[in-house]
Amino acid sequence: MLEFPHIRIKSTLLSERPREESRLIAVLSIMLVLFVAMLCWREPEWFRLLAASPRGVFAEGEYWRLLTAIAVHADLRHFLANALFFTFFAYLLYGYFGFWIHPVSTLAFGALTNCLALLTYPPDVRLVGASGVVYLMAGFWLTLYVFIERTRTPARRLLHAVGVGLVVLIPTSLSPEVSYRTHAIGCGLGMAAAVCYFRIRKEQIRSREIFEFEGIEIEGGETNWVN
Repeated sequence: MLEFPHIRIKSTLLSERPREESRLIAVLSIMLVLFVAMLCWREPEWFRLLAASPRGVFAEGEYWRLLTAIAVHADLRHFLANALFFTFFAYLLYGYFGFWIHPVSTLAFGALTNCLALLTYPPDVRLVGASGVVYLMAGFWLTLYVFIERTRTPARRLLHAVGVGLVVLIPTSLSPEVSYRTHAIGCGLGMAAAVCYFRIRKEQIRSREIFEFEGIEIEGGETNWVN
């Protein structure tokens, strides 16, 4: 009877270190959001100019508000509620998936999140803040984690993703001023985008895996003997 050696996945793309400039990109990202937020706190006219509303976006055609509203925050407390996780996921998304995921796709899908949310609101409701984008980024990252991190069993990956999701995505209290539907839309878009991204880049992602069995290490289709 033939016996085959035990094969395991030693590392994946997510086992590698993020890009060296990831911290810089994450810090610059949140500093830009803070700059716009402070501008609006200092000059209320900027708040009215940059916030998004169904009337301003759809009736008046000011579609740029879908982007600028991401950086507008009502006050410092509102900003701090988003800042930590925004910076954290900006670091991870740029660090592992590059410029076209963060900031480019983050902003594009963040604008789409705001657009879909505004379609559900009355004309003069104002939508501001980065929370929808945070949920978008979290949904994207956690979904890709489940697909990519095959050094762990599917059950453990799913458990880790759910655990982090509960910490990041589930609010500790409910507030009428918070747009929970925007959170849900952002998370859903992030998960859907992650599925599409993985299907398109699956071969490239899998090529970063290193398999190990009986002292033999295989990386990207090449065999390396290890002592």
